[in-house]
Amino acid sequence: MRKEEKVINNKNHLPFNLLGVFISLTLFVLLFLPFISAVEVSMNSAFAQGETLLAKFSGNFVDQITDDNVFFYRNHLAIPMIYDVVKINNDFYVYALLQEDQEPGNYSLSIRGVEYYKATQIVDDDIASNFTVTEETAEFSINPGAVFTATDFSVEIQNLLDKSITVIVETDSSIDFQSIINLNTGEKKTVDFNLNENSVRGLADITFSSDNTTYSLPVYLDTNVTEPEEETAKNFKMEFQPRAVEVSLATDSDTKAILYLKNTGEETLEDILFSVSPALEPYIVVSPEKISSLDPGESEQIELQIISDLAEATIEGRVIAYSEDVSAPFTLTLDFVQDFIPAEGETGDEPIILTTCAQLNGTICADNLECSGDTVRAKDGVCCQAPLICEEPKKSSTGKIIGWGLIILVLVIAYWFFRRKYRRVIQRRPF
Repeated sequence: MRKEEKVINNKNHLPFNLLGVFISLTLFVLLFLPFISAVEVSMNSAFAQGETLLAKFSGNFVDQITDDNVFFYRNHLAIPMIYDVVKINNDFYVYALLQEDQEPGNYSLSIRGVEYYKATQIVDDDIASNFTVTEETAEFSINPGAVFTATDFSVEIQNLLDKSITVIVETDSSIDFQSIINLNTGEKKTVDFNLNENSVRGLADITFSSDNTTYSLPVYLDTNVTEPEEETAKNFKMEFQPRAVEVSLATDSDTKAILYLKNTGEETLEDILFSVSPALEPYIVVSPEKISSLDPGESEQIELQIISDLAEATIEGRVIAYSEDVSAPFTLTLDFVQDFIPAEGETGDEPIILTTCAQLNGTICADNLECSGDTVRAKDGVCCQAPLICEEPKKSSTGKIIGWGLIILVLVIAYWFFRRKYRRVIQRRPF
């Protein structure tokens, strides 16, 4: 965040007596403090070409920031830009759609003609924030870049590359949404978001992410439902890892997929059951049907038996894990493709692992190390899950035990042999 500051040059000589020091300090407080900026700007310092720019202005404003107050400059020259202003609570969000061929270089965003407080004074100084546009191209753009709504809404997403991309959408359970968006080169899609019974008044965040581009869309839900004043005393939380994924398989076939459900709270969860949305019910079976208990930090392996349809289709739905105090959704997209060829390393006989080791908060141990406890299967290898660690293998005592056993066996045989021989000598000796 940047703060605009105005520097005042004091040309007076330093006082040489106590009264002079007091007067100087008083003048400093009276003259300097009013010019400390009360406006904070939250904004990235660099953007790729075509990326959606987002800036948040926080402060004690007397006037509202409107479109007429927003200006964009390149090297101090005013330039046209497609943009809009959205007020959420007491903050103002300015988003702009950078062009795919936006010239790389130094830019600035300026707010002019708006009165706001600087300490005890009302001023209308320009509020400026600098940024750069790089030579890289963003993978996708989002429009609008901020939302204030009391009803269902939608956003437009466009692929800016010359190849197809997949965008993952994530938010909380207060909004129903499509979690995986496939875009062909240059394709635009309208993504719908629907409020549900969990939608409460307040700021929500929707994250769009692809391989190299991420955008967090601020959304204020102006609903009539408010959060309860008193929250439950216990911190019950759990989540699927991952929370959304797409599985492709051939038509008229079956496969197994594995993911994990983790207790991310501070209390043990008990009697966890699963519900499957009607769209997915004909195609998947969740195992186990019930988890008796799940301790804090513990993960449980969840297996999905998937049976595809006879015809090509794309099916999307949700699997929800729930207990008395908490629930966790998992969005699954099934893509049934005729003559589908699995990716390298995936066969119909082996389950498809959907969770990476990083999502399990674990580590894949190097060849010269081993996990300090039992490992779990992950998408990218054998995972040593925290709090377990990778460590050097402990030297086995088996060899020592075998060695000492052989020595003892030799001694016993030798003792038996010499004792028997000694008895024969005694029996033959004349008395």
